[in-house]
Amino acid sequence: MYNKDKHILILNRSFWPDIEATGQFLTELCERLAKSYRITVIAGRSYYVRKEAFKPRRFYCKETFNGIEILRVRHTKFWKANTFSRMINWMTYGILAFIAALRIKSHLIIACTDPPFLGIIVMLIARLRHIPFIYNCRDLYPDTVLVLGKLRKGFISNFFDYLNKKALSAACFVVCLGASMKDRLIEKGVPDSHIRVIPDWVDTSVINPVPKSDNPLFAKLGLNNKFIIMYSGNIGFSQDFNSILNSIAMIGNRSRFDLVFVGEGVTKENLKEQSRKLGLENIFFLPYQPLDMLSFSLSMADLHIVLLKKGLSGMIVPSKVYGIMAAARPYLAITDIDSEPARMAKEFSCGLWTAPDDIEAIAKTLEWALNHPSELEEMGKRGRQIAEMMFDKRLIIKEWFRTLDEKGI
Repeated sequence: MYNKDKHILILNRSFWPDIEATGQFLTELCERLAKSYRITVIAGRSYYVRKEAFKPRRFYCKETFNGIEILRVRHTKFWKANTFSRMINWMTYGILAFIAALRIKSHLIIACTDPPFLGIIVMLIARLRHIPFIYNCRDLYPDTVLVLGKLRKGFISNFFDYLNKKALSAACFVVCLGASMKDRLIEKGVPDSHIRVIPDWVDTSVINPVPKSDNPLFAKLGLNNKFIIMYSGNIGFSQDFNSILNSIAMIGNRSRFDLVFVGEGVTKENLKEQSRKLGLENIFFLPYQPLDMLSFSLSMADLHIVLLKKGLSGMIVPSKVYGIMAAARPYLAITDIDSEPARMAKEFSCGLWTAPDDIEAIAKTLEWALNHPSELEEMGKRGRQIAEMMFDKRLIIKEWFRTLDEKGI
C-alpha cells in the first residue's frame, strides 16, 4: 500500500534520537509507515541523548529523519526524578504540542501515552479538526501512578480517570500491548471490538545470539567469563529492584556469578546505594548500549531479569522481553502471574517466574538457574524460535497496517 496523499499526525514526547523504549519503538514504526504515508511527529526533547538547538524566541524546531517530518517542541526539561518537575515537563510539552497540532492538517492522529494525558489532548484536537484518532495505549493511566504512589486517590485522580475514559471511548481504535492490558481496558468500559492488541517487537535480523567466546564485551568491560545475571532497560519507579538485590544477598558463594545492570533511569543512583548497603560487590553498572552492540550486550547474560512491581500487570508491558528472546537468552519474570512476561514464560517455556514480593522464592529460583545452565540454554533457544515466528518486526508492523486499512487510511 502506498498513499502519500494520506497524512498521519503522531504525538509522543519520546522519539528519535531518544534511547527510551517508547521512543525507539515509535521511531521504527514511523520509519516503516513513512514509506506508505506522509508522517509528521510532534516530539519533545530527550532527557539523555542530546541538547536540541532552538532558535531564540522559537518554541519549536523542524527536523527530518528517514522520511519522517519532526516538529520538536521546546518544553521544559527538568530532571524527571522529581514528580513535580516531571509534571511541569508534561504540561509544557502538552500545551505546545496542542498548539502545534492545531496548525497541521492530517487525515488521522495517533496519540501515545508520553505524557500520560496525551490521549485527552488528542481527543480535543480530533474533535476540533473533525478527524479520527487512534489511542496507542502503551501505559495505563492514572492506574499506573496510583499503584506507584505518585498520585493519591481522590478528586484529581478520579477526574483524570474520567477524562481518560472519555478519550478511550472517543478513539476509533485503542491499540494496546498485550492481553493483560486489553482486560484492563475492557474493565474501564472500552468495547472489545474497539481494541487491537499489537505488541512490541524485535528485529530478529538485527538482534542475534552471540556465543560468549565471540563476545568482545567481556574483555572490553573487564568482566570474567562467569554466570551473568542481567537487567537491561529503564531503571525507574515501576521496577522492584529491592527484591532482586535482597534475593541476591541471600545466595551463598556469590563469587560464582556477576549481576549486571545495563541502562539509565531516575532510580539508578538509589540502586547503586542500596547495593553498597547490602555489601554486594559482584555488581556492575553499564550505560545503555547502542543498537549495533545490543546483540553482544543481551547475549552476555545467562539469565535476564524482567521486573515489574506488584499490581502493575496490564498497566505496563515490558518490551525488553522480545530482545531477550531474539538473543536466545532465558529470563526470570519477577512480576504478577498474569503479566505478559509471566504468561509468555509459561506458554512458550522460554523463561521462569516468581512473584515480586517473594524474596525467598526469587533466591531459590536464581540458585536453581545457577545449577541448571543446560536447561536455561534450551529455554533461550525456544525463545529465539518464538521471536522469529511471532514477534519479529516485519510481522508486528503488518498488524499496524491492517488497523490503518480498517479505518480506510
